[in-house]
Amino acid sequence: MNTTFFRHCFKLVVTAVGLTLASCEKLDFVDPNGPTLEQTTVQTLVTGTEAGMRVDFEFYIRSVSVIGREVYYFEAADPRYTGELLGKNGTPLDASGFLLVRSWGSRYRVIRNCNYLIAKGDRGATGFAKTIMAYQYLLNLNMTDENGIRIDVSGAAPGPFVSKTAALTEIARLLDEGNSDLAAAGAAFSFKLSAGFAGFNTPATFAKFNRALRARVAAYQADWSTMLTALNGSFISTSAPLSEGVYLDYGSGLNDQLNPIYEVPTASSIKLFAHPSFRAEAEGGDTRVSAKTITRPDTTTFDGLASNVGITVASSSTAPYPIIRNEELLLLRAEANINLNNLAAAQADVNIVRNAAGLPNVTLTSGNAIDELLKQRRYSLFLEGHRWVDLRRYNRLNTLPVDRSGDLVHPRFPRPSTEI
Repeated sequence: MNTTFFRHCFKLVVTAVGLTLASCEKLDFVDPNGPTLEQTTVQTLVTGTEAGMRVDFEFYIRSVSVIGREVYYFEAADPRYTGELLGKNGTPLDASGFLLVRSWGSRYRVIRNCNYLIAKGDRGATGFAKTIMAYQYLLNLNMTDENGIRIDVSGAAPGPFVSKTAALTEIARLLDEGNSDLAAAGAAFSFKLSAGFAGFNTPATFAKFNRALRARVAAYQADWSTMLTALNGSFISTSAPLSEGVYLDYGSGLNDQLNPIYEVPTASSIKLFAHPSFRAEAEGGDTRVSAKTITRPDTTTFDGLASNVGITVASSSTAPYPIIRNEELLLLRAEANINLNNLAAAQADVNIVRNAAGLPNVTLTSGNAIDELLKQRRYSLFLEGHRWVDLRRYNRLNTLPVDRSGDLVHPRFPRPSTEI
């Protein structure tokens, strides 16, 4: 991150949320046009953090989902979605392109805001901030993978890039520290969270979200025992709805943001399509296919690609978008148990997910377990940002379809040119 970028982060976030909070909270700024950190409330910083998590998220989710051959994005005004992201004619990913730089920069703005929040000394806010920082770091690391990320961004000048392994270690540490802060934060937060954190808006319940993220990080580290321990402290449940979890919250109010993934799926013209293989390779009767996609009457062709499968993952322009859900947690527990050779335990969780999708039980063996796991993750977590990452960590990117001669499956993004 360049220092000019960081210098403006705090002012931009506070300015962005100031009007939103004006109607519900008194902001006693000596100079409302130039608030200082000391004058800014914990609530303002928390709300700014939540708002920042949504900024440019669509560039992240579209990019990793297109590279992972989950979706196409037919944007006539910007052919990079069907060119660069799909490696058309060997095209590399652009280190200075907005598909990388915008999402990357937005994640670091949130991290910077969280550092300001930690400086407030509120134990609950610190636990919240460290949890969100870890999540934002992880999204950027998902993009650059072995090219690493910057971890030390608390000072005027950012620290060096660190390796993927070192980054995951630091992200895990942040989550563990945040969990300790939440345990010492008392019965209630001193601030309010949006509806996206419904059910996770106290220190004790927010800690369950923290542990869920810790389990995801442990999966990326292939640390299966730690993963199971984290899941035990999370909100995993065999009886709760698979949809239960934490979400990005969207709305149509003043200074709010609409869900950028949503399109009317039956409109005469849309941009976001499911990759045809999502339907073609599904088991018959899988209700996740009919719940997440529709068949359009006409096939749309663009840049040598074609699909007639619209997407209904977001049900409306104000629908929340998942950060992590119970369905993922059950599949994470299955993954840990598969890798620990506890196939009976893994099978029980996999079959909960299959049965919920209208599918019969499956018997896991040492020969089919990982294949079955990845298939269930593909259909359960469609367009939630996982497939490309999953296949990369299992060294299976070569199984992704290549739709045009000369296309590439990119393994990772380069470091942004703004960082070099």
